[in-house]
Amino acid sequence: MVINGLVDRGVLLVTLGHLKRLKSVERAGWGIVLLCLITFVYYDLLALFFIGERSYFMLKYSSITLGTLLITLYYAWAVHNSSSSRERFNYSPLEQGFLNGFKYVALANLWLYVLYESNELYTRAVDGTFLLYMFYKLLMFAAFTIALAYGLGKVKLLRDQFVQVYTTFLHAVGCCIALAVTFTMPALQPEVQQHTAAEIVGLLVLIIFNVGVFFAGRDLLIAGIRGQFKSIEWYPVIAGVYLLGVITVFLTIQFQWGDVGLMFSLIYLLLAILYIAYGFRRKYVMIRRLGLGLTLFATGKMMFYDVGMLTSGSKIFAYFSFGVLLLGISYLYQKVSSRMEEIQSRETAKPADEPTVPEEEQD
Repeated sequence: MVINGLVDRGVLLVTLGHLKRLKSVERAGWGIVLLCLITFVYYDLLALFFIGERSYFMLKYSSITLGTLLITLYYAWAVHNSSSSRERFNYSPLEQGFLNGFKYVALANLWLYVLYESNELYTRAVDGTFLLYMFYKLLMFAAFTIALAYGLGKVKLLRDQFVQVYTTFLHAVGCCIALAVTFTMPALQPEVQQHTAAEIVGLLVLIIFNVGVFFAGRDLLIAGIRGQFKSIEWYPVIAGVYLLGVITVFLTIQFQWGDVGLMFSLIYLLLAILYIAYGFRRKYVMIRRLGLGLTLFATGKMMFYDVGMLTSGSKIFAYFSFGVLLLGISYLYQKVSSRMEEIQSRETAKPADEPTVPEEEQD
């Protein structure tokens, strides 16, 4: 428990020494803080890994994390105020590099601390024999990781190139954890006649989480596409492929519809109509081509694969449904294409119809 009091005193000396321009006091505070960090790593962290000793570890870790975070925020605030008031602090390049490194380590440790503390609280609150124990734990890790990335991105005092890369990394890690859960851990257990409330809630949470991941990565994806392709038209294509993949995974793994081939084809065809309609509305060519390709794939799958496993009545339903949807796609293309041609012809004919007035008459 001594380390907690020393950290508090060290933080106080660092901030007061910097605020009052007393470098000796500031350096003494840094010495106390660094001594506490070294002691914590050597005696507590290594003991946790190799011996399993956990005496007041959570309390010590919380004190260390809070102290380093307070110092980081204070120096970020001080730098912001100094630049606005045109004041300068006499720091050598070595000291400035040390402050930047301390900031980066503190922010990286904050993520590890959030994961560790949430894991400790989760293991104490939830029984290890719970059916969806790992399912909910990983979703919790993903949620906290994305939330931390979002929160750090909103703190203007901490914004720099490293923090931008770091928040992007946290977003990517959170999304990957959520996708890994979606791909590998079914919320609804197979070969069960009646599912429990925990399974149904887990499925709903997973659906909501994937929707959140879809919108959370929107800004990052758009920024990356603009940097690489200089065109926003790739965004709906990538988003459409992602949506197609997630829907397929949900149908096969989460809902376990592996043997319902016709339903897959119908859903793919409806999704293709959505892509085509969105492409016409936003005037995106590539997403329309993706919709047409998905239409051909769904139609070919129905004709050459799904029909062989259907009864006579199901075949009639399949042909009728696909016929109606394909007619709808054809009607949509003809109507919108004719309208676009009409608008284009008006725009090209308008300058020729307008009389040309000499400049002398206009004056």
